[in-house]
Amino acid sequence: MHPCAAMLSFGLDSLRRIHAGWLQVLGCGAEPTPSWVATERPGMRLLAYQDGAAEGPAILLVPAPIKRAYIFDLIERASVVRRWREAGRAVFLLEWTDPVGPSSRYGLADYADRLLSVARDTVARALGHDRVVLIGHSLGGTLAALQAARRPEGVAALVLLESPLVFDPDIDAFAPWLRTTPAARRLLGGAATVAGSELTLAAVMAAPDAFLWHRWGDALASMSDVERQHLHLRVLRWALDEIALPAPLLADVLQLLYRENRFRHGTLELAGMTIGLADIVAPILAVVESDSRVAPPEEVVPALTLTSSPRRQTFTYESDAGVALAHVGVLVGMDAHRRLWPQIMRWISETVDH
Repeated sequence: MHPCAAMLSFGLDSLRRIHAGWLQVLGCGAEPTPSWVATERPGMRLLAYQDGAAEGPAILLVPAPIKRAYIFDLIERASVVRRWREAGRAVFLLEWTDPVGPSSRYGLADYADRLLSVARDTVARALGHDRVVLIGHSLGGTLAALQAARRPEGVAALVLLESPLVFDPDIDAFAPWLRTTPAARRLLGGAATVAGSELTLAAVMAAPDAFLWHRWGDALASMSDVERQHLHLRVLRWALDEIALPAPLLADVLQLLYRENRFRHGTLELAGMTIGLADIVAPILAVVESDSRVAPPEEVVPALTLTSSPRRQTFTYESDAGVALAHVGVLVGMDAHRRLWPQIMRWISETVDH
């Protein structure tokens, strides 16, 4: 990385940590559900929430490896973890950890195959069976889809929340930016890891409407509701809690998925196997946002038809006030928890319990 770029990254990280600290002091931190570590490896740990016996396939939540996993468990009234616990399911949350030492050299195969397989095998040992529902958000959903294609056995269902599967340069906000600007190359300028602040800046540059302007609009829309104001601030606090990405992982995502679209074309080599969308055989539910810039419905919905899934369903989420970032609204939005998650849970129950 160029020294100037390194200085900029260090400055951004420092400023964002200071901002996060003030929000924490103001009481805007997360209130996570009690959990324990079921297993841990360099690059990941698996949190378990099961209390007593639980029936049916386990729920394995897969976040994007850019921010912290607790967006799935922010506060009681906005917690996907708690919704599943209330439904009596065994719930596990995959938590990506900072890439240090060996994990700073991990690529796409390590994340989508090896580490996710460790999580699945741990769940299987804990419950005595290998049936699992993979629920992934954003790039976490992409990783979950790759895992479902690479290891289809035992995947009872796949739920994709605002998760891109294919990349059309005429539709996707990131694809043309990654293809054409020197900034994309600079992200991989020789460093072992890429700072989370740089990835955030890249996202703002590629889709300022989604990652910048919506935040200010949401602040205004939340002003008349104290509860939504508090939620907005907690999401902002979470957004400042970034993880660096290993440079090999980012390089694989940019080259193999975005630029070459190999998962779509069935030519992606992952841990010794060539896979594509057609290798997904589990039932799929995709939750899309009508005006998403990260996972446009025009990309996601047609991609589902390229799978071998016997049952494909799409739900649409309309972002509600208080979520700060529309992209995470499906995880934390009050309307999402009141209306959408009961639908998701009903679909999964009908799909995997019969």
